[in-house]
Amino acid sequence: MLYLAIIFLSAFLLFQVQPLIAKLILPYFGGGAAVWTSCLLFFQAFLLLGYFYAHCLTQVKSVKKQLIIHSVILLASVIFLPIGIQSWGDISQTNSPLQNILLLLTVSIGLPYFILSSTGPLIQRWLTYIEIGKLPYQLYSLSNVGSLLALISFPFLFEPLLTTTQQSNYWTFGYGCYALLLVTLLLKMSKLGLVSVERNTGDMEDKSATKTSLLDKVLWIGLAMVGVILLVATTNAMTQNIPPVPFLWILPLCLYLLTFIISFHSAKWYVREYWFALFVLTACLALLMYFIGSQLDIISQIAIYACILFIACMICHGELARLKPQVQHLTLFYLFMSLGGFLGSAFVAFIAQNIFDQFLEFPLAIISVFVLLALSIHSQRNTVIKTQTWLVATNITLAISFMVGLFYLNTLFVKTNVASERNFYGILSVKDVEINKKVQRRLIDGTTSHGTQSLEKGNEKTPLSYYRKNTGVALVLEQLAKQRLQEGSVQNINAGFVGLGAGTLAAYGNNTDHYIFYELNPAVIFAANNYFSYLNDSAANIEVILGDGRVSLQQQFDDSGSQQFDTLVIDAFSGDSIPQHLLTKEALMLYFKHLKDDGVLAIHISNSHLNLTPLVRGLADVLDKTIVYVETVADKENEHNVQWVLLTNNAFFLNDARVKIYASAWPKPNAREKSRIIWTDEHSDLLSVLK
Repeated sequence: MLYLAIIFLSAFLLFQVQPLIAKLILPYFGGGAAVWTSCLLFFQAFLLLGYFYAHCLTQVKSVKKQLIIHSVILLASVIFLPIGIQSWGDISQTNSPLQNILLLLTVSIGLPYFILSSTGPLIQRWLTYIEIGKLPYQLYSLSNVGSLLALISFPFLFEPLLTTTQQSNYWTFGYGCYALLLVTLLLKMSKLGLVSVERNTGDMEDKSATKTSLLDKVLWIGLAMVGVILLVATTNAMTQNIPPVPFLWILPLCLYLLTFIISFHSAKWYVREYWFALFVLTACLALLMYFIGSQLDIISQIAIYACILFIACMICHGELARLKPQVQHLTLFYLFMSLGGFLGSAFVAFIAQNIFDQFLEFPLAIISVFVLLALSIHSQRNTVIKTQTWLVATNITLAISFMVGLFYLNTLFVKTNVASERNFYGILSVKDVEINKKVQRRLIDGTTSHGTQSLEKGNEKTPLSYYRKNTGVALVLEQLAKQRLQEGSVQNINAGFVGLGAGTLAAYGNNTDHYIFYELNPAVIFAANNYFSYLNDSAANIEVILGDGRVSLQQQFDDSGSQQFDTLVIDAFSGDSIPQHLLTKEALMLYFKHLKDDGVLAIHISNSHLNLTPLVRGLADVLDKTIVYVETVADKENEHNVQWVLLTNNAFFLNDARVKIYASAWPKPNAREKSRIIWTDEHSDLLSVLK
């Protein structure tokens, strides 16, 4: 029973800390989807280290020495408690955020995570010393159940009810309980008189030993690697249009773990022919989703991507379960699987980002499943498991067919590209498209337009899309200029913009204005300067600051005080939504520190999947600001509905007749919607604003 409790608790803590620590560091690196990808790389790397340690430790012939070594490392891990991260100012804003994330996670949770990751294979191997010859693979299924419960409970129990500090404290307490249980086990094992591994398991292993082929070992790595690539790629696809927060990290990871539980619990659940038939259908769907998935609503996207991931991972993990070796190769099997997982994460984080300018790893992973399935069937041709050799040829044929289809469709998809770049922050494309027989240039982040400029002669300086005339932000810039003139002062608007995009808002600048743009992604700055002319054509004095907007504003305030902006515009989108750390109470308090007493805070809340009106309403109430909701409806020339909210106590602005004309009434909350929501740095919940 003690074995079961330790394995279950270690798995629970191992996966509970993943979304917790990732959420804690998310604001420091811009709130983008790549933060979770980087975290997964760290988790897979330390899982590999833990499995490698377990494998090496169990090769020590003296059981007593094994117990002593593990006890020392366990006690050393207590130094890292309680878990937490550094303050905002200690994390540098550099061009290598991946390196910073890995270093930060290592310092924050490195050794405890290492100990937890080694627990599963280590305890299972120790159990074979006592129950000689017993295959403990069902304990691997139990371990994954603990992991699954940890993930499910996080967005529905821990995140809504507890602050991040409380979650960290409870996790630390849980780790203390785990350490006590493990020490109890180590003491009990030391009293059993298990002197030598060979004495307890050698004879049995000699009789039951079976050789594992090189192909089997390659498949252990390959199947695990493709499974993780599918996990990361699917998560990236889901979070292109809404913030990458724990719920959308957890759902794919839960499905990934569920396939492990099913596959390793009982062989009867994985009937290869049935899952293969389902996979052929979902592979076709995956190819379509790669090109047109963003056109569907978020619920449909999540449901379809979830089906694709689950069925593909059932193939990968079902084949892994069929290829599992005898007891003597148990830790090696887990080591090779963890190596595959690490290589999968490393491929997405390092290789794919540098060789692909799109998320091509997703369709390529789907194609790889066909190839690996064919190899796995071939590998098992001489075993007692019934195989159908016709599946080998079928899988290879389908892999080739899908590769040809992908190449053809992708050629059509990128034909309008002027330029494309992929970096840590995602995929940025510049496309020339024809709308109503007029050519426009668009800046696309993932699948969302972040700025549009007309290429028609004479219209190049006209702001379009979300920033066109009569939108909320246009109203602010124009009316503040009018106010300065009527007050008799020199027309001089000092404006800050969190988010650059194509630089469209620079079109509103006048000769004496000073515009400061804060932009996290260096690729956006390059595109705005080289493929769009708004910045160069602007009459205002333009300044562009590289770095996360909130972090940069905090540093400026600490170094030189308030910037005394007339208006501050929050328009920093990650995909189709503003990152959460830019919409907390503490963030807005910082914004108003940088605004003049009569300044206006403008927040862009246009979103296809999130309803942010209750959130900004709640924040306005807390800060005692009057709020104006401005919606500009799509027309023949402009395809987007645009929503801006303006927060201010500027009486001149609020009483202006034009502001009153264009300021629409607040959307009425429906029966499910809260009247107001407040996010803080300690507590925010994406589920509360889903449409």
